[in-house]
Amino acid sequence: MLNLKEIISDPRRACEMRWPDDTHEADKNFIAVNALIEAIASIKPAIKAHKIAKQECARDFGRIKALGGDLTLQKEQMQRVTSEMTALEQKQQTLEAELLDLFAHAPTTVRSFPARFDEYSRASPAATNVALVNRDTQALWDDYVANHPQASFYHLYQWRAVVEASFGHTCFYLAAKNAEGQLCGVLPLIRLRSSLFGNFAISVPFFNYGGPLADNNEIAQQLLDAAIAIAQERQLDHLEIRATHIINQWPVRSDKVSMIRRLPITVDELDNEIGAKVRAQIKRARQESVEICIGHLNLLDDFYRVFATNMRDLGTPVYGKNFFRNILESFIEQSHIVIVRLHGKPVATAFLLGYRDMMEIPWASTLRSANALNMNMLLYRVVLEFTIERRYQFFDFGRSTVDSGTFRFKRQWGAQPLQHYWHYWLPSNGELPALKPDSPKFRLLVAAWQKLPVLISNLIGPHIVKYLP
Repeated sequence: MLNLKEIISDPRRACEMRWPDDTHEADKNFIAVNALIEAIASIKPAIKAHKIAKQECARDFGRIKALGGDLTLQKEQMQRVTSEMTALEQKQQTLEAELLDLFAHAPTTVRSFPARFDEYSRASPAATNVALVNRDTQALWDDYVANHPQASFYHLYQWRAVVEASFGHTCFYLAAKNAEGQLCGVLPLIRLRSSLFGNFAISVPFFNYGGPLADNNEIAQQLLDAAIAIAQERQLDHLEIRATHIINQWPVRSDKVSMIRRLPITVDELDNEIGAKVRAQIKRARQESVEICIGHLNLLDDFYRVFATNMRDLGTPVYGKNFFRNILESFIEQSHIVIVRLHGKPVATAFLLGYRDMMEIPWASTLRSANALNMNMLLYRVVLEFTIERRYQFFDFGRSTVDSGTFRFKRQWGAQPLQHYWHYWLPSNGELPALKPDSPKFRLLVAAWQKLPVLISNLIGPHIVKYLP
């Protein structure tokens, strides 16, 4: 995401700078508007300070004049303060005029989703080499990801270290190079192997996005062909490739969507857009004795306490706390924890990850005892306000099944569905895997898990969930 502070000194730079070919006009306009608002906001305190200084000069002028003193210095000071204030006011008027002009010429169409969800569009020859890489390639890998318009947060190489340290899984990171030796595609692949769930690899597990990141579909398929060779050599049951568009003719699951909302520029606009019913629920929650905390590692214990209890109530094994600690330590600037406390006790929490123009909420939990007080509604209102203030353009509410309860919850916040396409390579035309908590195979396990004490579920859960994608 563009650093707005870099263009405050000359807001027109946001309109005139050279943008990548795939940057949407609405995105350029949105960033330019934000830059102008920031610039205007930075001028107002200076104007106020000069007005106060001018009033003080006037008082000194009157006092010295009454005493018959020399007014030369006071006149010079008054002229200087007045001149500086006039220049600031003129600059503010200019910026406000530019802001009005931007609104007048704003694009009539606005993106519902970030550019990263578009299909590959780079013109590039096929790769001449696809090979497994190690940490020595991290700098080149991350440079390729940083400059690719369709890259997700989870394509960054550092996630390999997070997964290995948290779960001990084997990772296969494939990179494609062209004839000049430059990277033209990458594919992170993580192997999950257990007697209970099988032996397979995913790009990428635990999150919603992954799959091959390449200059074009041909290179993406070359990466997938290399992944098939690895799967055959290690006798894997299947490969699962998570994408948001069709990438080949493999069998596909399309029963999940991500719920994504384009954000307004201000929080006031958000409140107007979400409607009276949602505002009333948030207002109801604020009437209680609540405290909002936004932080990082300092809130990990509170986050995990609420998250683990909620996962037990849902009948789902919980990740170990070290998984979240590793993420927070690896991505200091991109990760945040939000806590809602009721009478001093944490009852609702969110774990946030921000990358480029989108903030994501991969984990959120509210204690059942606090649901009647709408603490979950307050949590999401706080999270969205935090996201808007940090100038993200989109918010990802996470994955849902269409028309499910979570789907409807996210729709009321203005989120729109983005289709997922999970592709499967299956040896010998096997059946699609059914590793879903709502499948009949796991219903009895879910019911039994809900009866466990939280202390026991926290001890057992991490050893099970590490094999669930």
